[in-house]
Amino acid sequence: MADPKAEAGIGPQNIAHAAKFRPAIVSSDPATPVYTAKGVPLGFTLGSWLGAKGKASIMLATGGAAEITVEFTGLRPRGVYSLFENHFDQKPIGFTPLDGKGSANSFTADAKGSAKITVRAPQALTNVNAVLLVYHSDGQSHGESRGEIGVNAHHQLIAKIP
Repeated sequence: MADPKAEAGIGPQNIAHAAKFRPAIVSSDPATPVYTAKGVPLGFTLGSWLGAKGKASIMLATGGAAEITVEFTGLRPRGVYSLFENHFDQKPIGFTPLDGKGSANSFTADAKGSAKITVRAPQALTNVNAVLLVYHSDGQSHGESRGEIGVNAHHQLIAKIP
């Protein structure tokens, strides 16, 4: 978010922020415009960003795989998103496309900002994993990569596996 007093520096998740911009604070005014770490306006407010909701279900599939079905509301209308698996058991924390390849883990929200997608993960998820929703502000999925975090890729929702 814009802050004329903010100095350039490294914020949470090791994201470099330009001078006069800082990470958003959840308790800030919901009408506050949101920017990338480089100061590019994202075209929506903090309240809109924080209004996203989702639910996920995980079913075991043949061969040790898992089928993950997710439903979202409150996303950026026609926004491009990807699903990744967080690996909390890795240091530093690792991220892989939920489908294992980066070819079937991306989707575009509908005109109302809703989406439903089922992704087949190559292995079952465990309690050291999480499902991560990444918004791509450049309108491009990035295959095996999340993109440049804070610049064109933004972590929006995460669901820890119980």
